[in-house]
Amino acid sequence: MKKALIVCAAALLAMPIVAVASTADAQVLAGRNAARADRAPRVTREERLSNIRYEAEERLAEIEERIAEIEAAVQAAGVTTPAQARQLEQLVGRKAREEREIARLTAALEP
Repeated sequence: MKKALIVCAAALLAMPIVAVASTADAQVLAGRNAARADRAPRVTREERLSNIRYEAEERLAEIEERIAEIEAAVQAAGVTTPAQARQLEQLVGRKAREEREIARLTAALEP
């Protein structure tokens, strides 16, 4: 008797389970490839370089604004503190790098 139960249990476990997909499951399965077909268009090289140049121009404007703020504070105080001098030196270096980057991107965009 035990052997018969063991054989039946083994047979039940070995049988594949067949399930019918519900309507919701079928819709999900059918829509899996839909996302691949609706990919966003590729960004061209010119668009990418233009975006990078625009971001560099924004950073340059922020740097120039910060330099103007520090120079205004120096004018108001009449003397430059070591911290302000250090900040101005760093900002001038960053400004030069951004200007070089903008020039490089502009040259790359020109035909």
